[in-house]
Amino acid sequence: MVRLSRGAKVEVAIVGLVAAVIIGLPLYTQTSNYPLAIVQGNSMYPTFHNGDLEIFAKPPSGMIANGTIIVFVQSETGVTALDSLIRPVVIHRVVGTVVQANGDVYYRTKGDNNQYVDPQLVEASHVLGVPIRSIPEGGILVLFFESPEGLVALIGMISLYYLGKYEVKLKDDETKETFLGELTKLVLEGEISADVFKRLEPVVKYGKRIQLDDLNDDLIISLLAWMKKGGLEKGWKATNVDCPVCSSRATSFVSAKDTSFTVCQHCASPQDVLPRVERKVVETHFIAEPAG
Repeated sequence: MVRLSRGAKVEVAIVGLVAAVIIGLPLYTQTSNYPLAIVQGNSMYPTFHNGDLEIFAKPPSGMIANGTIIVFVQSETGVTALDSLIRPVVIHRVVGTVVQANGDVYYRTKGDNNQYVDPQLVEASHVLGVPIRSIPEGGILVLFFESPEGLVALIGMISLYYLGKYEVKLKDDETKETFLGELTKLVLEGEISADVFKRLEPVVKYGKRIQLDDLNDDLIISLLAWMKKGGLEKGWKATNVDCPVCSSRATSFVSAKDTSFTVCQHCASPQDVLPRVERKVVETHFIAEPAG
């Protein structure tokens, strides 16, 4: 059974909420296009303002009455769904209806703040919907990022974000390599065996992805608990100590937060199995506790 950390649960909840909104909004508004449009310009002032975000629903059946505000595209590709993605979406009011001899319906539109009607008629099939809710200035950031200045700012923020993540990863890798270097030194000096190093190495590299639950290796539990308490952060020190369990020579890593991780070759070796009555002592010894 996979156990998620609290942070992972929050991420899953956020993703689930966003997915529910993305999927649920078109179902609620019963539109074939995604029902969001941003007011651009002041042609509909004072009804709408530049940057307002409009949620629209499917247009009414039959002919649309004069005075109704509609969301539409001036089609060029012949495919309305495609036009709504690549062509500007317009939000104007219907001021007239034209029915051709073949029965095709067109609407004459006008912005409330414009002096004249729009030069082009709007084909009925190009009407995306009618606004049902307005979020004042909800789309102002989108309009900013569509501008040349906003595009430059967006590229800059994305670059800084990834550079920051890369720098954090470099520091994290450097911290892990430093600690593994100290463990390697202990192997070369005969303080711990290569087998112990192999058990500790994946914990150091992938500790953030490992949960303490269901682990049964006391040494790994100890290191993982120490790391989760910030043991690998800058400032840890390695010192020689006497193992409190077997009195053998051991190495204690003390973090800047005064938590310690102690590794003893004798206690960590699988061939030196201690009697069951001593196991609780070993578990207490290996689990990271405040130093001193």
